[in-house]
Amino acid sequence: MQLQRQFSGQIVTLDTQNLIGGGGEGRIYPVLQDPSLVAKIYHKPTDEDADKLTVMFSHPPDAPIAAGHSAIAWPVDLLHTINSKQQIIGFLMPRVFRAEPIHIFYNPRNRREQKPLFNYRYLHRTARNLVAAVNALHKSGYAVGDINESNMLVTDTALVTLVDTDSFQVRDPYTLEIYRCPVGKPEFTPPELQGKSFREIDRLPEHDLFGVAVLIFQVLMEGTHPFAGVYQGRGEPPSLEARIQAGHFPYSKKRVPYRPTPLAPDFKILHPSIQQLFIDCFEKGHKYPTERPDTKIWLQVLREAEDNLIICQKNHQHLYSNHLKSCPWCDRTKKLKGRDPFPSREAVRNQKHLQPAQPKQRKLLSLRQQKTTNTPRKPAPPKPIIINRKMGQYQPLLTPILTKTKPPSLPIIPLPGGGNGIAGIAKDAIWGSLWGVLCAAAVAGLVLGIIKGSLAVFGGTIVGILWGGFFALAWQYIIPVGMSGSSLGLTGAFWGGFIAVAISGSIYGISNRLESFGQAVLFGGFLGTIWGGIWSAFKPPLTLPVPGRVWGRRGLFLGAIWGAFLGTVIGAILAGVFVFQESMKENSNSWLELLSIFISSMIPAIGVGAMGGIIGGAVLGPILGAPTLPLSNKLSGIRGAFLGGIWGCFLGVIIGVILGGILPQFGSIDLVIIMRIDEDFTIILSTIFGAGLGAIAGCFSGAAWGGMGKW
Repeated sequence: MQLQRQFSGQIVTLDTQNLIGGGGEGRIYPVLQDPSLVAKIYHKPTDEDADKLTVMFSHPPDAPIAAGHSAIAWPVDLLHTINSKQQIIGFLMPRVFRAEPIHIFYNPRNRREQKPLFNYRYLHRTARNLVAAVNALHKSGYAVGDINESNMLVTDTALVTLVDTDSFQVRDPYTLEIYRCPVGKPEFTPPELQGKSFREIDRLPEHDLFGVAVLIFQVLMEGTHPFAGVYQGRGEPPSLEARIQAGHFPYSKKRVPYRPTPLAPDFKILHPSIQQLFIDCFEKGHKYPTERPDTKIWLQVLREAEDNLIICQKNHQHLYSNHLKSCPWCDRTKKLKGRDPFPSREAVRNQKHLQPAQPKQRKLLSLRQQKTTNTPRKPAPPKPIIINRKMGQYQPLLTPILTKTKPPSLPIIPLPGGGNGIAGIAKDAIWGSLWGVLCAAAVAGLVLGIIKGSLAVFGGTIVGILWGGFFALAWQYIIPVGMSGSSLGLTGAFWGGFIAVAISGSIYGISNRLESFGQAVLFGGFLGTIWGGIWSAFKPPLTLPVPGRVWGRRGLFLGAIWGAFLGTVIGAILAGVFVFQESMKENSNSWLELLSIFISSMIPAIGVGAMGGIIGGAVLGPILGAPTLPLSNKLSGIRGAFLGGIWGCFLGVIIGVILGGILPQFGSIDLVIIMRIDEDFTIILSTIFGAGLGAIAGCFSGAAWGGMGKW
């Protein structure tokens, strides 16, 4: 089966002959071109699935990874058919190697047969890594929803991967639309959601925290469910769901009609801090869900408990909390008739851990009874299960290193600024102000060169182009970035010319003491500061999702974005048509005058077109539908420039309209006079002029930032 990646455009071939797994929603296949990826293909793909996956791709969580192991099998690209419909039918995600469902590790029998050397320290680290993955999701605004033992995979080194991520609850941070998790297992569902339809519920972090606590309890208590117990009341024992809903925690300090099951480990083997967290979650959290311990507290306490584990002198595979006076696992081995929960390496080597439990000692019979009683035959020992792996395979425990999981993208040239919170916005605002000064100086320099006929500006531009092209080609041999020589040459020539225009224009304006030039540069710096701050804080939703149309609130949003861009393009075309008509007259102006007329007419034409486009798109988008943006974030190059130009135009128009209607009230802007707009500078004209200037600056800035991967 051949499909196309939605965002990279690559054609991929799926190995449909080797099915990895499947279920009610879809099937999972290997990818022939890349063995590190797998593809999930839906049986019945829907538009809602495509929208949800696009939001997920656009906003990956900061997932913890270690040694190339992803903690969350997040979508790295969408897959669509290569026919004319181009329907989204699945997605790509990282392939998880050498991992098993978590119940293989916490279930005593499964662990003894398949992972006999996975000791109590590894179980603590498994719980920690599980909580770390859920913590990353919660920090990014997601919820797991369907927490259960099947969508948590664990490796032999206690690394955890959350799978089935397309069932998670996803919230679009821009349209605020919530894609709910419609499924869930009752035994991991908090009491406040028992018996309710998940399709009608917005999951909260505290809902996940209940399921996380249940899993941690099972991991550290030999697979025992926290609400499993022996019923002490009358009648039939209530179901597990009813016990959860009633809050009857058998290990509770309160009086409940249950006692722990006889074969369950003693609750006191847990570190005291862990015991308290379970009580807080299942007792206090029963009535007040927000009182449940969050993932940060769990991480702290689990680390403390792991650090306080000590080794048994009789069996070095036995580890227990240092608050205990003796090894509980030695006692449990006796209770289980010789079946050791954590067999020694020697026992595993000799396959003693696979032997059946020791039978009970029978009383000696009298000689007469021995003669008359048939001696029972000994049952044949079961065939040993061969573990196809070498001893010592278990590596040292790996602690996940927090780093951002990013989908594959084109090479990105790093830029200053960026970050999170107020500091990140401040850095981007500073970078934006520098960018605005540079842009304004370049634009003013070009205008001065065209109108004043300054050879200094044009000379500086030519020198800058040659200088930029030379260093760009030299850079190719010093620091390769995966671009061709011609691409680097053109890119360098563009930036060299751009910087040279700014420098030469600045020199010309300062040397001739042009007040208008200084005002233009100050205006550019102010506009750039606003631009950088908004860009950093807003982080445009660059994927609004797949081919097709959307209506309603999203249609309004997308209609305004596309309207601004298309209005800008139409305004520029109309200005070009006007200049072309001027050039066809008998007394045609010189090319410098025509260029000046083009600039003078283009700004108001673009301003009118952009504002009209926003209004028209916002009106028609919800009714007739608006095209989606088929590109994604984390792009660079031509695609990044195109998408950045669209978003930059939209943001630039908004900023320009606001500033164009406010700044003229406090003083004149002589740059308008330079552009030969001789009409009175009214609020309407200034707003139009601001929208046009903002659209141009936004398109240019957005394309430049998008082309370099600054998203």
